[in-house]
Amino acid sequence: MAYGAPETVVSDNGSQFRSHAFRKLMQQYGITHTFTAVHSPQANASERVNRSVIAAIRAYLRPDQKDWDEHLNRICCALRSSVHSSLGTSPYYMVFGQHMITSGSTYSLLRKLNLLDDRSLKFNRQDSFEIVREKASKRMQEQHAENEKRYNLRSRNVSFAEGQEVYRRSFKQSCFQTGYSAKFGPSFVKSRVRKKLGSAYYELEDLQGRLIGTYHAKDIRQ
Repeated sequence: MAYGAPETVVSDNGSQFRSHAFRKLMQQYGITHTFTAVHSPQANASERVNRSVIAAIRAYLRPDQKDWDEHLNRICCALRSSVHSSLGTSPYYMVFGQHMITSGSTYSLLRKLNLLDDRSLKFNRQDSFEIVREKASKRMQEQHAENEKRYNLRSRNVSFAEGQEVYRRSFKQSCFQTGYSAKFGPSFVKSRVRKKLGSAYYELEDLQGRLIGTYHAKDIRQ
């Protein structure tokens, strides 16, 4: 384990994350495992990273699309070393306290300019690194407030009570084998609120009391 155990792991509702082996791993290291709502990837920060990775892959794709995985190392390097708008610096710098060196030939130049020594001294000064972290934290809070303001302009203020019967959006997909067409199926299915999770997430069950999953308020109707 390179960076130690995290306090919380956020994942989607994939079967691999609900497996016995994964639950056992979370319990072994005392990690709190939180699931995002069904079909609500915006709740998982890693999905934003995935979107950036996919956009970069498209820039490298050839017509045959067979070698997309060969570009992942360079793409990840670029994302880690680029300045993040909400941090004011790169993710690499926030983790290691120094800027990423992407070419071995750069060391000789840095050594001639005595920048390697300056970098190590700066890294050992805890106060300077704390200042960088405090500035990044402040920028993240400001960015979060700005994003929240924009989101609230489009969001609707709704609340559902536990035990209330509601309609959840149906995400059932078409299946050729069974002859089911999602286009002709119901857009919403009647369900019941089992538990309220936070301000916008709800654990739903069917009318027979069987657990369905966690849904975002945007996918629930009265």
